[in-house]
Amino acid sequence: MEISVKVDGSPPVKDSGLSIFNQGHSRHPLVIALLQKAQQALSNSQWNRDERRPVGLEIVVVEASDGFRGDAINYLGGVADVLQANRRNVNLSHLGDLAQVSFYYDDVQIREVRYSVEKGDFQGYRVCVWVL
Repeated sequence: MEISVKVDGSPPVKDSGLSIFNQGHSRHPLVIALLQKAQQALSNSQWNRDERRPVGLEIVVVEASDGFRGDAINYLGGVADVLQANRRNVNLSHLGDLAQVSFYYDDVQIREVRYSVEKGDFQGYRVCVWVL
């Protein structure tokens, strides 16, 4: 069983500064975009986000020929954090119903990771999560 989303723009990047869930973070709109696409995917699937089974995570970044490519580890960390339900010590009230969107309980469940970059006519990315 797997679930996937395609999102326009760059993936949310995990950095050591302000939380990407904070409305003041410059990349917070990227978090919103991913959560909205994840919410749509969940509404059209049988995915059970509450299962604590090990999962795999794949991110494919599609960049335009003149696009900026970020750091793979920061992309993986940002996407993994956004898609987990266990968001300790983070106020998410400003997200409304998006605060409940997740593909897995905790990113510690991720046991397999795939990352790649492709050239394309647009800037975006695809995320796939599957049960191992």
